Amino acid sequence: MTAPCAPDPSAHRTGRAAGSGGGRPPLVILHGLLGSAEDWRPVARALAQRFTVHVPELRNHGAALRSERMDYAVMAADTQAFMQKLGLGRASLLGHSMGGKTAMQFASMFPAALEKLVVVDIAPRGYPPVYAEAIEALARLDLGAVASLRDADARLAASIHDRALRRFLLKRLKHTGDGAYRWQVNLEAIRRSYRALCAPLQLSPWAGACLFIRGGRSDYIRDADWAPTRSVFPQARRVTIDGAGHWVHADAPVEFVSTVMKFLGEPASSAGCCRG
Repeated sequence: MTAPCAPDPSAHRTGRAAGSGGGRPPLVILHGLLGSAEDWRPVARALAQRFTVHVPELRNHGAALRSERMDYAVMAADTQAFMQKLGLGRASLLGHSMGGKTAMQFASMFPAALEKLVVVDIAPRGYPPVYAEAIEALARLDLGAVASLRDADARLAASIHDRALRRFLLKRLKHTGDGAYRWQVNLEAIRRSYRALCAPLQLSPWAGACLFIRGGRSDYIRDADWAPTRSVFPQARRVTIDGAGHWVHADAPVEFVSTVMKFLGEPASSAGCCRG
């Protein structure tokens, strides 16, 4: 188990919680690398029918803390500090990709603070740094020469051939109002930390109720990953949403929300029942 690092409650920024009040159980959603809380607004709004949903920005994203340090231990500690600041003794966590790894690290470091865990399209194993060149391309982009988002897209096309990926990454590029553009992420810190973020997690087992959701068109959670994953999360179950890719919540939002609602709404003893 990784020792808790010094938490920074200011590392996260969030707007008003969706579905606040009424005794609804708390749910914290953690976005992925180069993602944002804004990306999760439709899902958060739907889940707010039954939960008080908090969607913070992780460090070096959005308005959150800019820091040279960016690893799963510090992001898990940030999440714990965020929950304490809101007075959340226990909460369920839902994390996608990098946010999913952060949520798994949280389970290892702060098990008593976690009610249920939902991990979206990521396993605790290591991954090849497939987006390293895309991140380098973003860093090379001369923002002073960019005239529009369309211009930025054209400049990136030679290095990032996937149009959907470019469109996603360019959501982080914002016009400042004075004719200039700036990234809404700390691109340099992410660039330096990226390969370490791709490394496998070193976790202590967590025996709570846990759901892994994978996209049917994604290879981020392979069948071969399941036995090692279950060795760390022995009560984990797995659901595949056919037709969805890595961004499961965006590709199949209705089925995604229904799956999460069903799992989080089950009694703990029922949610813990295992199936592969």
